Amino acid sequence: MNKGQIFSVDFLFAMILMIFFLGTLFGIGEIKNYETKEDNIRNELEMKSQAALITLTNSKMFSCENDVNLFMAYSIDKDKLDLITTQKEFKEMLGLADYNLSLLLDGGTVNGKNDIHSGRNIYAIDLNVLYCEGTAKFSDINACIGGSCNAKVEQKKLTIKVSKWTKGG
Repeated sequence: MNKGQIFSVDFLFAMILMIFFLGTLFGIGEIKNYETKEDNIRNELEMKSQAALITLTNSKMFSCENDVNLFMAYSIDKDKLDLITTQKEFKEMLGLADYNLSLLLDGGTVNGKNDIHSGRNIYAIDLNVLYCEGTAKFSDINACIGGSCNAKVEQKKLTIKVSKWTKGG
C-alpha cells in the first residue's frame, strides 16, 4: 500500500512566502501607527506651546504697559512674572497644567519658571520680545526698537519649552 504525500514542497514554499508577506504587512502597519501617534503628540505640543506663547506675550496679564496705558504685543513684564510665585499657578494661567514648562530668556532660565523635561517629546519656540520692568516710557521703547536699549527695556530672545507631563517628572 502506498502512502500519499500530505504536503508538497510547493505548498510549503507558498505558506512560507505568505507568512513572510503577512509579517511584513503587519510590520509596516505598526510603523505607520507609531508615526501617527508621534505626529499627534508633536501637533498637540505645538498647539499648546503656541497658545501659551500668545497668552504670555500678548495678554495684559504678562505684557509690558507703556506710559500712555497701552499694552505692547510681544513683550513681557518682569514685575508681572515675579508676582506669580508658583510654577503650578503659572502653568494654569497659560493653560499648561498637565505639561512641563520652561521659560528661558537669552538662554538663561527665568526664576521659578523651569520644569525638568523628561523624554524626547519636547517642543520649543524661540521669539524675540521686549522685556521690561514695570511701566516703560514710550521713548525708551522706540529707542530699544532702534537698537539702543536700557536696563528698563531690553530686547531678548524668549524660548518656551513644553513637554507632556509624566508621573516620573
